[in-house]
Amino acid sequence: MDLVHEFRVEELAEAADIAVDTVRYYQRQQLLAPPRREGRRAIYDASHLERLAEIRRLADEGFSLTQIRSLSTEDASGLLADLAAQNAADPELDKAELARRADVPEFIVDVVVSAGLIAPSGDTGEERFPADAVDMLVAAKTLVNAGVSMEELTALALRHATHIEDVVDDAIGVFKRQSDRNGEDRDELIALMHRLVPVASSLVGQHFERTLRTRALARLGDETLDDDGGVVVFSRRLVERVDPVSVFMTATDGHRALWIRPELGQAIVGIGAVDTIEPYGENRFSAASAARAALGARVRRHGPTDAPAPVLLGGFSFATGSSKHGPDWTGFPDARWVLPEITFYDRPDGSWLIAAARMASGDDERIVLESLEARVDALAAAPASPVEATDVLQGEPNADDQVYVDLVASAVRDIRATDMGKVVCARVQERESIDIGVTLQRLVPRYPTCAVFAFGVGDRTFLGASPEQLVLLDGREVQTVALAGTTARGWDDTTDEALGAEMMASAKVREEHQFVVDDITTRLATLGLVGRTPEEPGVLRLARVQHLCTPITARVERRRGGVSDMDVIRVASVLHPTPAVAGTPTKDALDWLQDNENLDRGWYAAPVGWCDLDGNGELRVALRSALVDPDRVQLIAGAGIVADSVPEDELAETAVKLRALLDVMEM
Repeated sequence: MDLVHEFRVEELAEAADIAVDTVRYYQRQQLLAPPRREGRRAIYDASHLERLAEIRRLADEGFSLTQIRSLSTEDASGLLADLAAQNAADPELDKAELARRADVPEFIVDVVVSAGLIAPSGDTGEERFPADAVDMLVAAKTLVNAGVSMEELTALALRHATHIEDVVDDAIGVFKRQSDRNGEDRDELIALMHRLVPVASSLVGQHFERTLRTRALARLGDETLDDDGGVVVFSRRLVERVDPVSVFMTATDGHRALWIRPELGQAIVGIGAVDTIEPYGENRFSAASAARAALGARVRRHGPTDAPAPVLLGGFSFATGSSKHGPDWTGFPDARWVLPEITFYDRPDGSWLIAAARMASGDDERIVLESLEARVDALAAAPASPVEATDVLQGEPNADDQVYVDLVASAVRDIRATDMGKVVCARVQERESIDIGVTLQRLVPRYPTCAVFAFGVGDRTFLGASPEQLVLLDGREVQTVALAGTTARGWDDTTDEALGAEMMASAKVREEHQFVVDDITTRLATLGLVGRTPEEPGVLRLARVQHLCTPITARVERRRGGVSDMDVIRVASVLHPTPAVAGTPTKDALDWLQDNENLDRGWYAAPVGWCDLDGNGELRVALRSALVDPDRVQLIAGAGIVADSVPEDELAETAVKLRALLDVMEM
């Protein structure tokens, strides 16, 4: 008599050598069949264990979770396994043999693997490579021998990797729809894939080659490349800590940036620009990520080994191609990331000063380094004078905005008439100009759990205090947070807690919040990141409002050696825009905003922050923010609109949010 193996979820996870959260995540993503229920007990069997082993094997072969999920469980065991077998690694082709056949040093294999050009199978130290890896290595070597730098090739590969999985997913969908229309079974679908994959690959390859030739010839006609000897960076620990706001205010023009996390004891100030990354269009995230990787490979670092990595500071626009009314966002393009000439980096273990300079081909690095050291000495010897903050008064938001009330009423009507569940509508309030230094100095103690930021270009500054973390990447851990659901603060502790409890008990608020949690974990999955969340949300209390919040973490398997293909910008690319700042479903909400919200959001509600050249960093959503010109300030705030929203109440909610900045701007 055969034994029937049954498992609780903890036992199944242990047998499969994965986390319990991963099992539950696979179920939510419909990768794993639901368990049998006996009362409140969930019972798994051997088929679940086999399926988990299959998912791991297919993932090891290079298939994403999205691709595995694109077919039903029954199809996946046949079609994807068959495709995986075709792409199986050569058991005889280890790293040493691959390098020998391609006639390259072994470290080149590590670089190419890190860039994502070749995907090995097996664990580190026991990797095996497919036979076509030899051809790919030879092709890469040919390009490098022809003058293409390894850094440029790596950046190109990283940009390609961010898009190719979407193309593959679309192709699988096309093939399966064709099979479904013809009523074909799994074996016929496999045969169809075998027949059409080479044809589709050839078509895509021809299109890429034709486009590459056309654009390359056009660009070669009007572009010249300067000789580039790379970038030199010198770091030194400071004896005394610096006041970040005061340092920021010493720069009155050009590029300057400020980032302060009071509760973490962290502050970063960047002045000047050695290198600027400014991609535009829908692909601005992937282009910025690739440029970060390429720049990181060109930088030569000098100074103590425990010095922080050189940092890029900047942000992105909420959307691209907007020509609506509202603030003038000149100087704040689709994306701008700056490697500063001078960076002050304050962290719990001390303050650092980092100086950077670009070298032309043929420059003497020793002379450039001596010049940087001298500049660091001069700056360290002349700290900026502290900016004094005065008492905070109460600012008055505009409580009479009929245009916004009408916009919200229109949103409510359309939500009730369509499948759209939520849309976030924003409005602008203007006031006279402010003292930027005093405003920033007031923000820091008032919002200790927020990120106080400021980005300056010429005589214009975009500043704020963001409560919403989009993503933090530190080593191998990704952290993000679902922030949805808002209520006011109470006038005493008892009222405060009562309002928070009322928000927590609201079925409507909890549903909206859970949608955001599920949306974030689904987006992380597109990068192969499994989000882990607590069962219950918490309450985040700020000066004027409180929100429901759920922390989400995931583990990053960073490629070893070479340039990493994973950085905080790439993670942000799948998270922006969140439902908290756009709506749900996201595409429907964005389309509605494009047609109805007569406002160019610019960098408002978009990712801003820092990313070091190793890929670590933090991006936050630019909320509670304002664009400051010499003669005026434009503050922006929004509210999430659902079917039962009352326009006047939503106007009042934006007024509460506007006061977060208005209060610190009053003199």
